[in-house]
Amino acid sequence: MSGSSNPFTFDTDPSGPDCAGLSLRTQLASPDPAVIADLGVGDILTVRLLNAAGPLQALTADEDVAGAILTANPARLINCINSGFEFQARVTSLNGGECLILIYCSNG
Repeated sequence: MSGSSNPFTFDTDPSGPDCAGLSLRTQLASPDPAVIADLGVGDILTVRLLNAAGPLQALTADEDVAGAILTANPARLINCINSGFEFQARVTSLNGGECLILIYCSNG
């Protein structure tokens, strides 16, 4: 049986449509309670690398760190960012200290 039915790909090729079409749903790790308290569903966060190898962070418009971004394959997102793609994260759910986000390419 081939692996073609698997809807997830984990290649690290940062070229073209793979990065432009990349979207990930995840939960912020180690969210800052003071920053999260000011967020609402639908708010847009900027995804950035602290340095070329990570970690990935989600920042508000005021550049406050809302939390860290952990994914099953962070290298793919890191490679895309290092290749010039920009990503944002839309807040999709807030429940106490839990913040779910949808990460997507904003310049692809």
